[in-house]
Amino acid sequence: MEVWASNNKDRLRKVLLGSVPTSRTLAGHLKKPIPKVIEKVLDETQEDLAEIKNQYEKLGVEVMSFPVETMENSINVRNGFIVVDDHMWVSERLDCLEEFYKQIDDKTFLTHDEGYRAYCPDIYIHDDYAILDRLPPKTFQHWRQKLSPKRKIITAFNEGHSDGIYCNVGDKIWLTNGHVLPFEKHWPDMPVMELSTTNKGLVNDWAPVEEHFKEKELQKTGGRYLIAKTHLSESDTKFIDQYLDKWLGYCEETLFDINLSIIDDRNVMAISKNSMVYDKLESLDIMVHKVPFRHRFFWDGGLHCITNDLVRTNSAKG
Repeated sequence: MEVWASNNKDRLRKVLLGSVPTSRTLAGHLKKPIPKVIEKVLDETQEDLAEIKNQYEKLGVEVMSFPVETMENSINVRNGFIVVDDHMWVSERLDCLEEFYKQIDDKTFLTHDEGYRAYCPDIYIHDDYAILDRLPPKTFQHWRQKLSPKRKIITAFNEGHSDGIYCNVGDKIWLTNGHVLPFEKHWPDMPVMELSTTNKGLVNDWAPVEEHFKEKELQKTGGRYLIAKTHLSESDTKFIDQYLDKWLGYCEETLFDINLSIIDDRNVMAISKNSMVYDKLESLDIMVHKVPFRHRFFWDGGLHCITNDLVRTNSAKG
């Protein structure tokens, strides 16, 4: 299979969607019963992934997905590889994706020195520039060498994955969590919508009851995760921390309003519930297609995290 992705605004044609084990698979792997709350998370996540797949297909996007049977593999398939033009670079080789790798014609499995699994969301590829954000020195040198002959290199040093910090939507607007890039220098004519609360950005407030629930549950887990509409018991958190640690991130600092899947310059898919963002995008002739992902605060993954672009329209071919 050929791949092609030179930006995030040409029409998306094929995407990889992450997966999670079923509750039965997880119980069989652990050889013990699992808490009801984990059964709920897995079952509802399976339902939501089916809805996301259905929405992609309605928009004419082919969806690839592969079953996950172990706890070691995360739903966040964005972490493990990146497509640059007609080549796939794999920084973390996963057992659950072996059949997927076999289908890709042009690919490179990177060595440890050339990369580590976390960096792929920290590289933003555009036709004529690339943003390399907070990469370790060897990884930075590798990517600067690979990308600079064709693209201008913009270097940034932000904390956290860049796809939760900024998003260029179809070259029409930047959504951002703070002043994290030299927007005025590189994109002087493109509007910027600030979303972070610390910078008095535009965000929808949680309802008082929801805010109280969020604060209380995040205190239990040190800000790492919460499960929607569920008060976790001590035994629940103990089980999650002991057996499911590799599934978790640090959701307290994640801004899901930025973590979009860009279909093209006139369509995006979103899992957040921020009407201010929706209204702004729609004012720019960008249609927002809303899909459910109820347990994003458990998986610490937005729609961009749990997908990876494989094929976009190759505008270079005309």
